[in-house]
Amino acid sequence: MLKNNIQAGCIIFQSLDHNDQFNDAVSRSGKNNLTLAIDNINHVGLYIGDDQVIEATQKYGVILRSLQTFLDAADSNLIATINDPSLIKPAIVRAKACLGLPYNFSFHPTGNGLYCSQLITHVFKTHQGQDYFQCYPMNFNDVDTQQILPYWVDYYKALQQAIPHGLVGSHPQQLLSQQHLFSSIISYNSCK
Repeated sequence: MLKNNIQAGCIIFQSLDHNDQFNDAVSRSGKNNLTLAIDNINHVGLYIGDDQVIEATQKYGVILRSLQTFLDAADSNLIATINDPSLIKPAIVRAKACLGLPYNFSFHPTGNGLYCSQLITHVFKTHQGQDYFQCYPMNFNDVDTQQILPYWVDYYKALQQAIPHGLVGSHPQQLLSQQHLFSSIISYNSCK
């Protein structure tokens, strides 16, 4: 059934383990209260065909992973197809060129490497070279308290960097909330 619903260029949004402090902080600071399915999203990758996904990971940077391994890592997956299929082939070429780049731990727009949603915004461009996805001021606040999450305070203290709160960037939930850019979004949960 999955083979009928996924094609090269699909963007896979994931809800990774919320018991992991990093994943939980990503989910909580991106939360937009649109739907529970979107509010739990904290990772994203690009399916490039041939059962392979390109993703940016903290541990390995930008890597190629098997589709099934990628899907199995998540509690849930949303598979999205963009509206303009003519943008897919160039996006895949750009994504392959990113393989081996480090993870952008700072999330700073000019930081070294790419974080997961930054990879997606980096590779999907219009024919005029503009970003396909709109970027937004980054948020490191807890949506409920409107205070910077203590996790991020400690995280950036360890990096010895200022929190890039308010700088333009991306988040998996923000990409997915731009639903007008997708022709379809389906849910897929693997049998773990």
